[in-house]
Amino acid sequence: MAVSELEGFYASAMGAVAQEALSTKLTQAWGTAEHLRVAGFGYTQPYLGVFTGAERMVAMSPAGAGIRAGGDVPAALVSECAWPLPDASIDRLLILHGMEESADARRLLREAWRVLADDGLMIIAVANRRGPWAMVETSPFAAGQPYSRRQLDDALKAAMFGPTAHATALHFPPIRNKALLRLAPTWERLGATIEDWRLPPIFPNLAGVNLVEARKVSALPISGSKAEVFRPGLLMPGRLGKASPANRVKKVRK
Repeated sequence: MAVSELEGFYASAMGAVAQEALSTKLTQAWGTAEHLRVAGFGYTQPYLGVFTGAERMVAMSPAGAGIRAGGDVPAALVSECAWPLPDASIDRLLILHGMEESADARRLLREAWRVLADDGLMIIAVANRRGPWAMVETSPFAAGQPYSRRQLDDALKAAMFGPTAHATALHFPPIRNKALLRLAPTWERLGATIEDWRLPPIFPNLAGVNLVEARKVSALPISGSKAEVFRPGLLMPGRLGKASPANRVKKVRK
């Protein structure tokens, strides 16, 4: 999707609410990214701005999508599977509006594996295959290939990543109605509460976006291992990946 279309969406009332909901999830996970090297791929300039403590940042955009010069976050056009970054040079990596339209998602993830530091973390945010946002063409979350949580986990494991935490966002319906948009924060809080209940898989995940945090591994994770769930209030700012699991999040079985 062209950068002009993405900018048009985020300039709208619905886009502003969606950006706020997703930015909240990112800051719950990584805080201000104090003294960390942060990169983004896809359309991440508006989101990387929340990492005010980062040592350095760069927002990379696929060459075919274009990019807007200027802004607080340095930006660059790149080849999807050949980023101008040294090996193991990034502490935190965000992929948003970057995987759904990828011509080769596995190669994209392998490039992410290359640039991520050994103790680094990555968050991928993609449209949920079962969510209503993937069906409404007036939003960029309907572009390309949406993913269920299981599909996203499988793609990560195939690229030598181990999922460490999950979250969902955009629980409010993608309807351009001012009254409904004013209720969006309530929808998001309700969605987070339901997510915290950890309902059985028979209950559908109707959120608009699936988020997964992952770290690089040298061997494929064993099936049936434990995963963690983003929980508002329990993710200490800037500490995800540093604090002990008991202090960070509550573990649950898949």
